[in-house]
Amino acid sequence: MNHLFPYIERALLHPDVRINEQYAALDDVTQLGLAGLTVAPFWVKKWRREMGDTHPASLSTVIGYPYGYQRTEAKQLELELALKDGASEIEVVLNTSALFSPTSVWLKIELVKLVALAHAAEKPLTVILESSLLTDDELVKMIKIAADAGADFLKNATGALPANFSLEKCLAFRDLVPTSLGVKIVADGASEAEMEQLVKEKVERLTLGQDLSIFE
Repeated sequence: MNHLFPYIERALLHPDVRINEQYAALDDVTQLGLAGLTVAPFWVKKWRREMGDTHPASLSTVIGYPYGYQRTEAKQLELELALKDGASEIEVVLNTSALFSPTSVWLKIELVKLVALAHAAEKPLTVILESSLLTDDELVKMIKIAADAGADFLKNATGALPANFSLEKCLAFRDLVPTSLGVKIVADGASEAEMEQLVKEKVERLTLGQDLSIFE
């Protein structure tokens, strides 16, 4: 299954993540040629030092994780610090709570501001949608908002909420996203064949958190 390695990124965002887990994940990324490593903002500076500036894998972190309902100013500061610490990619959690209120107009304004900060530093930005909480109409609306704001990638979930992998739902998400944007899928629980199908359908990144059965 080494043909899948360039599409896989390791995410270590669970609240009890240990330092030894992160070293092991970095070893996987380096030795297997995985696409990237995603860590909590607290750890970005350390792993940038460990990886150096020429490591081929991306070092990504999350902003507004896991629910996205921080104030925009807090997200802006978090993003600026992540860039200063050496993050090469940024993932921003959409404020789903705002969507369910009359303040949903603010969502696009927030994303435009955050995209502008990331792009000024020439770093790509991913918008994470907790798609399991959204109706089809809401999902279409949020995808359009993220696309119009200038996002580079869309991701279907944070990985923080319990979920059973569904190839059908992941492929439906891919179909909804404009081809001008990249797609990331949380693939915990997916089989090798299901991952291959996602890649075949132009999913650029497969995120694996605590489910490492594919490496066994």
